[in-house]
Amino acid sequence: MKKFTVLVVLALLAATGTSYAVTCSTDNVPGATLLVPYFNVSGPATGNIPPGGVDTLVAITNVSLWGAIAHVTIWNKQSAAVLDFNVPMTGYDVAFFSMRDVLNGNLNVNPNTQKLSSTGVDPCRVATNIGDTQPKFIRFQHPQWADPALPGTDYFDSIGFYATPAFGTTFRNKILDSLDEAPVYKNISTRPTDDDDNPACGVASDGVFTSSFTGYITIDVVNYCTNWFPNQADFYQYEAIATRGWDGNGGPNVLMGDVFFVDASASGNISGESAVSLEFDVRLESTTGDAWGGSMNKTFYGRYGVDSASGAIIDTTNLPPGATATRFAFFGDGREPLGSVYGFRYLSDTANGLQTWATIWRSDVWDADDSSLTQDPDFASDICDITYNGRQITVSTWDNDENQNRQTGGGPSGDTPISNKTNVWWETNRISLLENADMNPAGYKGGWTRFTFNRNYDARYHQAYVSIEHTAPGAFVSVGHGATLLDNQFLCPFGYPFTDPGNLGYGIWAGPAE
Repeated sequence: MKKFTVLVVLALLAATGTSYAVTCSTDNVPGATLLVPYFNVSGPATGNIPPGGVDTLVAITNVSLWGAIAHVTIWNKQSAAVLDFNVPMTGYDVAFFSMRDVLNGNLNVNPNTQKLSSTGVDPCRVATNIGDTQPKFIRFQHPQWADPALPGTDYFDSIGFYATPAFGTTFRNKILDSLDEAPVYKNISTRPTDDDDNPACGVASDGVFTSSFTGYITIDVVNYCTNWFPNQADFYQYEAIATRGWDGNGGPNVLMGDVFFVDASASGNISGESAVSLEFDVRLESTTGDAWGGSMNKTFYGRYGVDSASGAIIDTTNLPPGATATRFAFFGDGREPLGSVYGFRYLSDTANGLQTWATIWRSDVWDADDSSLTQDPDFASDICDITYNGRQITVSTWDNDENQNRQTGGGPSGDTPISNKTNVWWETNRISLLENADMNPAGYKGGWTRFTFNRNYDARYHQAYVSIEHTAPGAFVSVGHGATLLDNQFLCPFGYPFTDPGNLGYGIWAGPAE
């Protein structure tokens, strides 16, 4: 027995050894961008959203020795960016926030660093670059600080310490009207109604909210505080997004995150998962563009046509020793893409109270007329009007005995799947699989499902993420996790210059052991 125990311990040690970052694969390592594919906050509300009901809690951790700025962007279900804010973080720092608090205007989610106690000034106004010391957060000064003649006022508008609340009623109503009207749904083969009072879709806000508030979140490591959204060319043209130039500090892959979904109305029912980590790799640089100025490479933000950077205008007096302005120049976003085929087990047993929800995020752009986009309008998908929006997925469902999509007449394991073609209409969705005839027409009590996201437009848009939540009777019987990626291949297109198996030289070095 003792020998057996020792063997088990050794096997466990071997199985839990060091993990290595492999760009263009799904791995749980620190990233330069985090994706929270779905959030939900109870509504409707007039005035502040009250406590109770559903909320989403997000935590972000800087695993590096050096400070960083996390730029948080809130997107609605049409993939329109509606709110952003800057979160300065010291080395080894943790910041966490409630999405209810954020929507109520409380943006100082890391108060000990968002206003430096040692200086009493906004950290976005710290006059020198970070170098290798604390508590400075910016990699280099905003280009408009170095050259006030540049167009725009982003430097003067971008702050890291906010009033509470950070915005007034009019702007708040625009945010909430852009996030409401997105309930959990089942009939995904039936086109839902358009969001008819969505300011992000060019409709005036009426201040009347008809459902809970949902969307998704991206959290980017940036070089300086900014109010530019990731769908704006300036975010890349002026090197706001952290890419090249972090070499001496171990690279910008410094963030990890986790997400919790809390429902106070269900006796505190809670589930959670890791935020999706997207690594930066210098080899994902896009040096050539297509006929419309968009990136030919498949990256996370490539769908926004971000291949226009020609080098940041940087005050060279504030660069780290030995660095030059061109050190930070990078074409594109350099973030690895996501996959397009996912599998997971499901539960659909009303009698025993067993249920599964699927959270689905898929990439697209929200409006062909958005002036910040440069790609061919034929590739864009106006999610504000989903009448002809081709957002089809292929669903194959098995029960626990290899039957496919129907109770009788199914095939044995390995038979050709019987596919039920359905649609995922929005960018972020929460779908109930309990007795869902679209996903499970045979009404199986349990089994597994494969989602294949059909190619929409060109390769830049062809990526998605799926996570699931299982619940059972009881106050706290709930578990959430990411679905299994079934692509079984390198997620970057053929032809990328990858000669090394991993993200070598651009991971994170956390400094000497303490």
